[in-house]
Amino acid sequence: MIDMKIGIVGCGINGTYLAWRLSKEHDVIAFEKRKDVGKKVCSGLVSERLWKFIPKSNKILQHRISEIILHFPEEKYKLKLFPKMLVLDRMKLDKYVLSLAEKNGADIRLGSEVKRVYQIKNMKPQLSASGKVYEFDNILGCDGYFSIVRNSIGIKPPKHRLGIYTYVNKRSNSDQVDVYPTQNGFCWKIPRKTKTEYGVLESAGLANKTFQKFCRRMKVKVNKTYSYVVPYGLIQSQKDRIALCGDVIGLTKPWSGGGVIWSLTADDILVKNFPNLKKYEEDLRNYFEPKIFFSKLIEKTGRFMANKFPSLVPKEIYFDGDWVF
Repeated sequence: MIDMKIGIVGCGINGTYLAWRLSKEHDVIAFEKRKDVGKKVCSGLVSERLWKFIPKSNKILQHRISEIILHFPEEKYKLKLFPKMLVLDRMKLDKYVLSLAEKNGADIRLGSEVKRVYQIKNMKPQLSASGKVYEFDNILGCDGYFSIVRNSIGIKPPKHRLGIYTYVNKRSNSDQVDVYPTQNGFCWKIPRKTKTEYGVLESAGLANKTFQKFCRRMKVKVNKTYSYVVPYGLIQSQKDRIALCGDVIGLTKPWSGGGVIWSLTADDILVKNFPNLKKYEEDLRNYFEPKIFFSKLIEKTGRFMANKFPSLVPKEIYFDGDWVF
């Protein structure tokens, strides 16, 4: 394979992972507007499949979860997780994968904000950062929901929901997460050993009201809250020599809003097909669109049955947190 010059915008988990994988064979420069890496606002609940993508590290692990308890109005249902979920420190996760990229020779530019990406017909793509213009064979947009890369090339953003959560200094060694379905999402309680997390994922217009109501119900005193945008609905992922990844294209699980394993799977599809970005998008859609469709169908059916015919739903179900089928 010909050595190519690749620009990556954003050093979250997608940007650092692609920088690590692609720097084995290509010249990679990754730009991050912040002076440090690590997703500060995230529940950090990821399945044990994570270790299939990166070398195992217990330093980023806070706790393990083996069960989810779904609380519906008339019944509770237990989802026995296979594989188990890991409660991670997301800042440490991103820093860890960045260190792998640096060891491979990737050039990581922290505190270097990309202002604009230029895509001119019959020319290599360019970007401006820190007062300079750089030209690359390919540019990869890994800069989240409010992506400069996606906006620069004229692709509309995906839909989104809003996540809000808080921490309570209450120790818990429980290995189960409690989930309370809401109108368009759910509330949750996650034990993190040294503290407990309470949160909600809902449509933007309902999220704050639902969160406040949930905290009152759980008798949680809210001192500090964290919020983040959770995109959904897979959109166009490439245009000429520019590819988009992860949250930029709305690649999250319909039932939970989580995106790490799905995004890393998509990153592997990109690496496999690189630099054929049209093939990347084709394989991405062929792989994920059926899963998204049936996941939505199964979630809606499950909610309907649990609300209308609770006695017909098994009280205990084995559940794969990454793939519904």
